[in-house]
Amino acid sequence: MDADLRRIVAVEVHRRRSGRCPVLVHALGTGETFRIEPREDGFLDLATNLRIRSTPEGIDLDGTTVALRLTGDIAFEGQDLASGERFTGHAGGGASVTLYDARHSGFFQYAVSDQDQPPDLLRA
Repeated sequence: MDADLRRIVAVEVHRRRSGRCPVLVHALGTGETFRIEPREDGFLDLATNLRIRSTPEGIDLDGTTVALRLTGDIAFEGQDLASGERFTGHAGGGASVTLYDARHSGFFQYAVSDQDQPPDLLRA
């Protein structure tokens, strides 16, 4: 799964868990910060200019679908239907989201904020 899609999944999972759409996402592995524009039925990822819509089955990204299901208190699982790649992760509605690849050999962490300015933790 590419980095943009991982970030989009992290935003959507956080939005579903917390009920708030983050406006900033910080990729802890690369140090990059991305802006998100909340929308009524999803959000706009400003880095890719993709309009993301939440659906009962998952996420619609301008015609591409990512299956997404919340499981348990903090877990989630899904699949990029275009590539067939599966993923899992943890997000409890706090300030971070972690995604794992299908084998749990790789993971990606994101800090999320619903504030327009990143907290000191996110400043480079």
